[in-house]
Amino acid sequence: MKSVIVTKEQEFRDWLRSQMTPDGIRRFTDNTIIAYCHALRTLCPEIAAHTKESVYSSNLFLLSSALEYDAAYEELIASPAFLAVNEASGNNVLLTGMDLYRFFLHNGKGSQAPEVYTPIYRSKPFSRTAEEDSEEKKESEFFYVEIPMTPIQKIYYGVPGTGKSFRVRNFLNTQYPDPHRRDAHCRRVIFHPTYTYEDFVGGVRARLSPDKELYYVYAAGPFTLLLKEAFLHSDETFYLVIEEINRGNAPAIFGDLFQLLDRQESGRSMYAVQNNDLIAYFSRDPALKGLFSGGKVWLPPNFNIIATMNTADENIFVLDNAFKRRFAMEYIGISFEGLPERWTRNYPVFAGATPLTTLFEGTDLEDYVSLLDRQGVLSRNWPTFALLVNRLIDCVNAQKRASGLTADALIAENKKLGPFFLSESEVSDRHALINKVIFYLKQDVFFASQYMTPSFEEICACYDRKEGDLFRLLLH
Repeated sequence: MKSVIVTKEQEFRDWLRSQMTPDGIRRFTDNTIIAYCHALRTLCPEIAAHTKESVYSSNLFLLSSALEYDAAYEELIASPAFLAVNEASGNNVLLTGMDLYRFFLHNGKGSQAPEVYTPIYRSKPFSRTAEEDSEEKKESEFFYVEIPMTPIQKIYYGVPGTGKSFRVRNFLNTQYPDPHRRDAHCRRVIFHPTYTYEDFVGGVRARLSPDKELYYVYAAGPFTLLLKEAFLHSDETFYLVIEEINRGNAPAIFGDLFQLLDRQESGRSMYAVQNNDLIAYFSRDPALKGLFSGGKVWLPPNFNIIATMNTADENIFVLDNAFKRRFAMEYIGISFEGLPERWTRNYPVFAGATPLTTLFEGTDLEDYVSLLDRQGVLSRNWPTFALLVNRLIDCVNAQKRASGLTADALIAENKKLGPFFLSESEVSDRHALINKVIFYLKQDVFFASQYMTPSFEEICACYDRKEGDLFRLLLH
């Protein structure tokens, strides 16, 4: 019977933890959930002890049938002692917990909890014996069972606009189609030059409020918040997504937790580390209090890390080999196949009076334009323009090599255009394309070549205000 109680209570706890606001914030804190479950587990005997009528007097989690629970519910709230016990529980906690459990039994795990407005505090202690406290502890004990898994630790890298983040988002959508469950199991962060260990893992922060003087709290970061959920739900997978991992100092941001990235075959960290802040934070939750008695923390098998990296940003913070070897690396190449239809339309921004095959006759791009024409993909659209830019980079580099220039003088491969370099709205906007793509090509790509030699002011005058043929910018 005890296993039935623990299972039902755990299901109810998990359901409460899964409840999210539209902003992706949990509606019920761990302390709130503990208060509700404590009330459902322990307060019926108190009601029965102070009433002459026969009422349900045991753990409410014994009632897994909605019909049985409804009967007990009506008995309890009709009891004269109910109001006093409910008040003693702390501002309606018992009644709110009973209402939520009733809703859960009737509507199931996938339902959205109704709105409640009960702040959690205890107005006065209950009188309980040591034996009752011991029995309650046994019934509510959290059993951590580590399930072997193959965790994902991967970095997707490539030039800007190849769809790295898009790929990660699609993967997470397949793992958790329901947006509320996805928000509960996934956290996304962006590394940048000022991002720190305290932002990522956690640290002591100063706080100031109208009714308090300056005080300090430990503020857990996204890494710590997700790791706690992974320990509490060892049979579910959790995903930490790090965008632009090389735009921050990744080894410094991970700090001492860098060592946790080595994994055993079971998926657990090969080496645990001592981190008193994390252990103290996790131990605030009674369910995890005894889990870290050894004084060390680790990554469980269900904790996954997926990152993206723009190779064009590799000069900001270089990921050293010691860091990269702990991740699987997957290159996302430039491909214009299978693009959504809105990226391939012949928008007016790419229009021109001269056929492209005629426009590029006698140029470095003549053969490539003829090839695209034979393949049936030559068109006045964004994919054709980007493909011609990328081939032009190859042509310029070939000419520089033939002139005996060193690799340092070549245009880097990561300067090429990916299909999603422009957003959906920008791909049809001439002004956006001039200021985002053409400015980038002139300033960062072809600045030391025979292409795009006019000033940017001249380019804007000819191709933005006078709406000239953008493909002509790829001529000498």
